[in-house]
Amino acid sequence: MNDIEKLQKQLKKLYEVLDANRYLSSTLNLTLVLERLLEKAKEVIEAEASSLMLLDEEKQELYFHTVLGEKSEKLKNIRLKVGEGISGWVAKNAEPVLVEDCSKDPRFYRKADETSGFQTRSMICVPLIYRKRVLGTIQVLNKTNDRNFDQEDLKIFQIMADQAAIAIENARLHNLATIDHATGLYRKEYFLMRLKDEYLRYQYTGMPLSLLMSDIDHFKRVNTEYGHIGGDIALKELAKVILSVINESKEEDIAGRYGGEEFCVLMPTANQKRALELAEEIRKRIEQHQFFIDGREARITISIGISNLPLHKDLIKDYEDLIKLADEALYICKDKGRNCCAIYEK
Repeated sequence: MNDIEKLQKQLKKLYEVLDANRYLSSTLNLTLVLERLLEKAKEVIEAEASSLMLLDEEKQELYFHTVLGEKSEKLKNIRLKVGEGISGWVAKNAEPVLVEDCSKDPRFYRKADETSGFQTRSMICVPLIYRKRVLGTIQVLNKTNDRNFDQEDLKIFQIMADQAAIAIENARLHNLATIDHATGLYRKEYFLMRLKDEYLRYQYTGMPLSLLMSDIDHFKRVNTEYGHIGGDIALKELAKVILSVINESKEEDIAGRYGGEEFCVLMPTANQKRALELAEEIRKRIEQHQFFIDGREARITISIGISNLPLHKDLIKDYEDLIKLADEALYICKDKGRNCCAIYEK
Protein backbone atom coordinates (compact mmCIF):
# COMPACT_ATOMS: atom_id res chain seq x y z
CA MET A 1 0.00 0.00 0.00
CA ASN A 2 1.53 3.36 -1.07
CA ASP A 3 1.40 6.61 0.91
CA ILE A 4 -1.62 7.99 -0.98
CA GLU A 5 -3.63 4.81 -0.35
CA LYS A 6 -2.69 4.93 3.34
CA LEU A 7 -3.83 8.55 3.56
CA GLN A 8 -7.11 7.76 1.82
CA LYS A 9 -7.74 4.89 4.24
CA GLN A 10 -7.02 7.12 7.25
CA LEU A 11 -9.38 9.81 5.93
CA LYS A 12 -12.10 7.20 5.45
CA LYS A 13 -11.69 6.07 9.06
CA LEU A 14 -11.85 9.66 10.33
CA TYR A 15 -15.07 10.27 8.39
CA GLU A 16 -16.54 7.14 9.98
CA VAL A 17 -15.53 8.40 13.42
CA LEU A 18 -17.22 11.74 12.67
CA ASP A 19 -20.32 9.86 11.60
CA ALA A 20 -20.32 7.95 14.89
CA ASN A 21 -19.87 11.21 16.82
CA ARG A 22 -22.89 12.74 15.09
CA TYR A 23 -25.00 9.82 16.26
CA LEU A 24 -23.62 10.05 19.79
CA SER A 25 -24.86 13.64 20.04
CA SER A 26 -28.25 12.90 18.45
CA THR A 27 -29.84 10.75 21.18
CA LEU A 28 -29.77 10.27 24.94
CA ASN A 29 -30.74 6.60 24.76
CA LEU A 30 -27.57 5.18 26.31
CA THR A 31 -28.16 1.59 25.19
CA LEU A 32 -28.58 2.60 21.55
CA VAL A 33 -25.66 5.04 21.72
CA LEU A 34 -23.20 2.51 23.07
CA GLU A 35 -24.29 -0.31 20.77
CA ARG A 36 -23.88 1.96 17.74
CA LEU A 37 -20.50 3.16 19.01
CA LEU A 38 -19.18 -0.39 19.48
CA GLU A 39 -20.45 -1.42 16.06
CA LYS A 40 -18.59 1.51 14.53
CA ALA A 41 -15.45 0.77 16.58
CA LYS A 42 -15.39 -2.83 15.33
CA GLU A 43 -15.77 -1.58 11.78
CA VAL A 44 -13.24 1.28 11.92
CA ILE A 45 -10.54 -0.55 13.91
CA GLU A 46 -11.29 -3.78 12.00
CA ALA A 47 -11.66 -5.92 15.12
CA GLU A 48 -13.42 -9.22 15.76
CA ALA A 49 -15.15 -8.07 18.95
CA SER A 50 -15.70 -4.98 21.07
CA SER A 51 -17.04 -4.33 24.55
CA LEU A 52 -17.63 -1.58 27.06
CA MET A 53 -17.39 -1.90 30.83
CA LEU A 54 -18.79 0.61 33.29
CA LEU A 55 -17.51 1.26 36.79
CA ASP A 56 -19.68 0.45 39.78
CA GLU A 57 -18.19 3.14 42.00
CA GLU A 58 -19.70 1.81 45.21
CA LYS A 59 -18.23 -1.69 44.78
CA GLN A 60 -15.19 -0.54 42.78
CA GLU A 61 -15.94 -3.16 40.15
CA LEU A 62 -16.19 -3.12 36.38
CA TYR A 63 -19.13 -4.85 34.70
CA PHE A 64 -19.94 -5.48 31.04
CA HIS A 65 -22.58 -3.00 29.89
CA THR A 66 -22.38 -3.57 26.13
CA VAL A 67 -20.68 -6.44 24.30
CA LEU A 68 -20.54 -7.11 20.55
CA GLY A 69 -19.02 -10.26 19.14
CA GLU A 70 -19.23 -14.02 19.23
CA LYS A 71 -20.76 -15.52 22.43
CA SER A 72 -21.00 -12.06 23.98
CA GLU A 73 -24.03 -12.78 26.19
CA LYS A 74 -22.01 -15.13 28.39
CA LEU A 75 -19.89 -12.22 29.65
CA LYS A 76 -22.75 -10.22 31.17
CA ASN A 77 -22.34 -11.71 34.67
CA ILE A 78 -18.55 -11.20 34.91
CA ARG A 79 -17.25 -8.45 37.19
CA LEU A 80 -13.66 -7.29 37.61
CA LYS A 81 -12.22 -5.52 40.61
CA VAL A 82 -10.46 -2.26 39.78
CA GLY A 83 -6.88 -3.35 39.08
CA GLU A 84 -7.90 -6.86 38.01
CA GLY A 85 -7.27 -7.91 34.40
CA ILE A 86 -6.16 -5.57 31.64
CA SER A 87 -9.41 -3.57 31.84
CA GLY A 88 -9.08 -3.29 35.61
CA TRP A 89 -5.49 -2.08 35.22
CA VAL A 90 -6.59 0.54 32.67
CA ALA A 91 -9.38 1.74 34.99
CA LYS A 92 -7.01 1.96 37.96
CA ASN A 93 -4.21 3.76 36.10
CA ALA A 94 -6.40 5.80 33.73
CA GLU A 95 -4.06 4.92 30.86
CA PRO A 96 -4.73 3.20 27.51
CA VAL A 97 -2.87 0.02 26.55
CA LEU A 98 -2.20 -1.90 23.35
CA VAL A 99 -1.47 -5.57 24.05
CA GLU A 100 -0.13 -7.45 21.03
CA ASP A 101 -0.17 -10.89 22.70
CA CYS A 102 -2.57 -11.29 25.61
CA SER A 103 -1.32 -14.81 26.39
CA LYS A 104 2.03 -13.30 27.45
CA ASP A 105 0.57 -10.42 29.49
CA PRO A 106 0.34 -11.27 33.23
CA ARG A 107 -2.57 -8.83 33.62
CA PHE A 108 -4.80 -10.76 31.21
CA TYR A 109 -8.00 -12.11 32.81
CA ARG A 110 -8.45 -15.58 31.31
CA LYS A 111 -11.78 -16.37 32.92
CA ALA A 112 -13.61 -14.19 30.38
CA ASP A 113 -12.35 -16.36 27.51
CA GLU A 114 -13.08 -19.54 29.47
CA THR A 115 -16.64 -18.37 30.08
CA SER A 116 -17.38 -17.24 26.52
CA GLY A 117 -15.27 -19.69 24.54
CA PHE A 118 -13.76 -16.75 22.66
CA GLN A 119 -9.99 -16.61 22.19
CA THR A 120 -8.51 -13.18 22.82
CA ARG A 121 -5.19 -12.78 21.05
CA SER A 122 -4.68 -9.03 21.13
CA MET A 123 -6.44 -6.04 22.63
CA ILE A 124 -6.67 -2.27 22.75
CA CYS A 125 -8.20 -1.04 26.00
CA VAL A 126 -8.89 2.65 26.67
CA PRO A 127 -10.28 4.31 29.82
CA LEU A 128 -13.53 6.27 29.63
CA ILE A 129 -12.71 9.51 31.43
CA TYR A 130 -14.94 12.51 32.03
CA ARG A 131 -13.46 15.47 33.94
CA LYS A 132 -10.72 13.31 35.46
CA ARG A 133 -13.25 10.73 36.64
CA VAL A 134 -12.99 7.18 35.26
CA LEU A 135 -16.40 5.94 34.12
CA GLY A 136 -15.22 2.57 32.78
CA THR A 137 -13.25 1.11 29.88
CA ILE A 138 -13.80 0.31 26.23
CA GLN A 139 -11.92 -2.37 24.35
CA VAL A 140 -11.54 -3.96 20.91
CA LEU A 141 -10.24 -7.51 20.52
CA ASN A 142 -8.29 -9.26 17.76
CA LYS A 143 -7.49 -7.38 14.56
CA THR A 144 -9.15 -9.23 11.66
CA ASN A 145 -7.20 -11.48 9.31
CA ASP A 146 -4.53 -12.20 11.95
CA ARG A 147 -3.08 -8.71 11.72
CA ASN A 148 -1.79 -6.60 14.63
CA PHE A 149 -3.28 -3.44 16.08
CA ASP A 150 -1.02 -0.41 15.66
CA GLN A 151 -0.58 3.06 17.16
CA GLU A 152 -2.86 4.56 14.50
CA ASP A 153 -5.66 2.25 15.67
CA LEU A 154 -5.01 3.34 19.25
CA LYS A 155 -5.25 7.06 18.36
CA ILE A 156 -8.57 6.64 16.54
CA PHE A 157 -9.97 4.43 19.29
CA GLN A 158 -8.97 7.03 21.89
CA ILE A 159 -11.03 9.66 20.02
CA MET A 160 -14.06 7.35 20.04
CA ALA A 161 -13.57 6.61 23.75
CA ASP A 162 -13.49 10.33 24.58
CA GLN A 163 -16.78 10.86 22.76
CA ALA A 164 -18.29 7.81 24.48
CA ALA A 165 -17.39 9.20 27.90
CA ILE A 166 -19.17 12.48 27.09
CA ALA A 167 -22.24 10.58 25.84
CA ILE A 168 -22.35 8.42 28.99
CA GLU A 169 -22.14 11.43 31.29
CA ASN A 170 -24.76 13.35 29.30
CA ALA A 171 -27.10 10.37 29.48
CA ARG A 172 -26.48 10.01 33.23
CA LEU A 173 -27.32 13.66 33.92
CA HIS A 174 -30.34 13.46 31.65
CA ASN A 175 -31.59 10.37 33.48
CA LEU A 176 -31.20 11.99 36.88
CA ALA A 177 -33.49 14.81 35.76
CA THR A 178 -36.07 12.83 33.78
CA ILE A 179 -36.28 9.22 35.01
CA ASP A 180 -38.81 7.90 37.51
CA HIS A 181 -36.42 6.03 39.80
CA ALA A 182 -39.09 3.62 41.05
CA THR A 183 -39.59 2.11 37.58
CA GLY A 184 -36.72 3.35 35.39
CA LEU A 185 -39.23 4.86 32.94
CA TYR A 186 -39.45 8.52 31.97
CA ARG A 187 -41.39 10.81 34.27
CA LYS A 188 -44.75 12.07 33.10
CA GLU A 189 -43.56 15.68 32.67
CA TYR A 190 -40.69 14.74 30.38
CA PHE A 191 -42.81 12.24 28.46
CA LEU A 192 -45.47 14.89 27.74
CA MET A 193 -42.77 17.31 26.60
CA ARG A 194 -41.46 14.73 24.14
CA LEU A 195 -44.98 13.90 22.96
CA LYS A 196 -45.61 17.59 22.25
CA ASP A 197 -42.33 17.86 20.32
CA GLU A 198 -43.12 14.79 18.22
CA TYR A 199 -46.62 16.09 17.49
CA LEU A 200 -45.13 19.35 16.21
CA ARG A 201 -42.71 17.35 14.07
CA TYR A 202 -45.64 15.44 12.59
CA GLN A 203 -47.32 18.72 11.69
CA TYR A 204 -44.22 19.91 9.83
CA THR A 205 -43.08 16.65 8.22
CA GLY A 206 -46.10 14.36 8.08
CA MET A 207 -43.99 11.51 9.52
CA PRO A 208 -46.15 8.90 11.32
CA LEU A 209 -46.48 9.01 15.10
CA SER A 210 -47.96 6.43 17.46
CA LEU A 211 -48.82 6.40 21.16
CA LEU A 212 -49.48 3.37 23.37
CA MET A 213 -51.33 3.69 26.68
CA SER A 214 -51.41 0.61 28.91
CA ASP A 215 -53.47 -0.34 31.91
CA ILE A 216 -52.75 -3.27 34.22
CA ASP A 217 -55.75 -5.61 34.25
CA HIS A 218 -57.44 -5.77 37.65
CA PHE A 219 -54.51 -4.11 39.40
CA LYS A 220 -56.64 -3.50 42.50
CA ARG A 221 -56.68 -7.28 43.01
CA VAL A 222 -52.87 -7.31 43.04
CA ASN A 223 -52.80 -4.59 45.71
CA THR A 224 -55.51 -6.37 47.70
CA GLU A 225 -53.80 -9.77 47.61
CA TYR A 226 -50.15 -8.68 47.93
CA GLY A 227 -50.42 -5.23 49.54
CA HIS A 228 -49.10 -1.95 48.16
CA ILE A 229 -45.48 -3.09 48.53
CA GLY A 230 -46.31 -6.12 46.40
CA GLY A 231 -47.99 -3.81 43.89
CA ASP A 232 -44.84 -1.69 43.70
CA ILE A 233 -42.76 -4.82 43.03
CA ALA A 234 -45.12 -5.76 40.20
CA LEU A 235 -44.85 -2.26 38.68
CA LYS A 236 -41.04 -2.43 38.68
CA GLU A 237 -41.08 -5.84 36.99
CA LEU A 238 -43.58 -4.64 34.40
CA ALA A 239 -41.41 -1.63 33.62
CA LYS A 240 -38.39 -3.91 33.09
CA VAL A 241 -40.30 -6.02 30.60
CA ILE A 242 -41.47 -2.94 28.67
CA LEU A 243 -37.96 -1.50 28.56
CA SER A 244 -36.46 -4.78 27.37
CA VAL A 245 -38.91 -4.96 24.46
CA ILE A 246 -38.25 -1.33 23.49
CA ASN A 247 -34.47 -1.73 23.68
CA GLU A 248 -34.62 -4.86 21.51
CA SER A 249 -36.48 -2.94 18.80
CA LYS A 250 -33.52 -0.52 18.49
CA GLU A 251 -35.83 2.31 17.46
CA GLU A 252 -36.26 5.76 19.01
CA ASP A 253 -39.29 4.65 21.06
CA ILE A 254 -39.47 5.82 24.67
CA ALA A 255 -41.51 4.54 27.63
CA GLY A 256 -42.95 6.63 30.43
CA ARG A 257 -44.94 6.30 33.63
CA TYR A 258 -48.11 8.28 33.06
CA GLY A 259 -49.91 7.51 36.31
CA GLY A 260 -49.83 5.09 39.22
CA GLU A 261 -50.17 1.92 37.15
CA GLU A 262 -50.45 3.51 33.70
CA PHE A 263 -47.46 3.14 31.39
CA CYS A 264 -47.13 4.73 27.96
CA VAL A 265 -44.87 4.35 24.93
CA LEU A 266 -44.15 7.09 22.41
CA MET A 267 -43.19 5.82 18.95
CA PRO A 268 -41.86 8.54 16.62
CA THR A 269 -42.10 7.60 12.90
CA ALA A 270 -44.08 4.41 13.71
CA ASN A 271 -47.11 3.58 11.55
CA GLN A 272 -50.13 1.79 13.00
CA LYS A 273 -48.86 -1.64 11.91
CA ARG A 274 -45.56 -1.34 13.83
CA ALA A 275 -47.36 0.22 16.80
CA LEU A 276 -49.73 -2.75 17.01
CA GLU A 277 -46.83 -5.20 16.63
CA LEU A 278 -44.86 -3.58 19.48
CA ALA A 279 -47.95 -3.37 21.69
CA GLU A 280 -48.71 -7.04 21.10
CA GLU A 281 -45.10 -8.02 21.86
CA ILE A 282 -45.22 -6.11 25.16
CA ARG A 283 -48.59 -7.66 26.05
CA LYS A 284 -47.39 -11.16 25.21
CA ARG A 285 -44.12 -10.82 27.15
CA ILE A 286 -45.95 -9.61 30.26
CA GLU A 287 -48.49 -12.45 30.01
CA GLN A 288 -45.60 -14.95 29.83
CA HIS A 289 -43.46 -13.29 32.52
CA GLN A 290 -43.19 -14.99 35.90
CA PHE A 291 -43.94 -12.43 38.61
CA PHE A 292 -42.86 -13.48 42.10
CA ILE A 293 -44.22 -11.34 44.93
CA ASP A 294 -43.41 -12.26 48.50
CA GLY A 295 -42.36 -15.74 47.36
CA ARG A 296 -45.59 -16.36 45.49
CA GLU A 297 -46.14 -16.39 41.76
CA ALA A 298 -48.60 -13.79 40.48
CA ARG A 299 -50.25 -13.76 37.05
CA ILE A 300 -50.41 -10.25 35.64
CA THR A 301 -51.70 -9.07 32.27
CA ILE A 302 -52.13 -5.68 30.63
CA SER A 303 -54.32 -4.04 28.01
CA ILE A 304 -52.90 -1.51 25.55
CA GLY A 305 -54.74 1.23 23.63
CA ILE A 306 -53.21 2.83 20.54
CA SER A 307 -53.62 6.15 18.75
CA ASN A 308 -51.84 7.10 15.56
CA LEU A 309 -51.18 9.90 13.16
CA PRO A 310 -52.10 10.16 10.35
CA LEU A 311 -54.76 7.46 11.01
CA HIS A 312 -56.64 9.68 13.52
CA LYS A 313 -55.74 13.07 12.04
CA ASP A 314 -59.40 14.14 11.72
CA LEU A 315 -59.91 13.63 15.46
CA ILE A 316 -56.64 15.09 16.77
CA LYS A 317 -56.30 18.84 17.11
CA ASP A 318 -53.59 18.86 19.79
CA TYR A 319 -51.01 16.43 21.21
CA GLU A 320 -53.26 15.77 24.22
CA ASP A 321 -55.83 14.24 21.87
CA LEU A 322 -53.36 11.43 21.15
CA ILE A 323 -53.54 10.54 24.86
CA LYS A 324 -57.32 10.83 24.91
CA LEU A 325 -57.82 8.49 21.96
CA ALA A 326 -55.28 5.91 23.18
CA ASP A 327 -56.95 5.99 26.59
CA GLU A 328 -60.38 5.51 25.04
CA ALA A 329 -59.01 2.58 23.03
CA LEU A 330 -58.51 0.84 26.38
CA TYR A 331 -62.31 0.62 26.68
CA ILE A 332 -62.30 -1.50 23.52
CA CYS A 333 -59.84 -3.82 25.32
CA LYS A 334 -62.15 -4.01 28.34
CA ASP A 335 -65.09 -4.88 26.10
CA LYS A 336 -63.00 -7.67 24.59
CA GLY A 337 -62.23 -9.08 28.04
CA ARG A 338 -58.86 -7.35 28.68
CA ASN A 339 -55.34 -8.75 28.06
CA CYS A 340 -55.39 -7.46 24.49
CA CYS A 341 -54.39 -4.49 22.31
CA ALA A 342 -56.67 -2.18 20.31
CA ILE A 343 -56.32 0.77 17.96
CA TYR A 344 -58.87 3.51 18.63
CA GLU A 345 -62.11 3.38 16.62
CA LYS A 346 -65.08 5.72 16.76
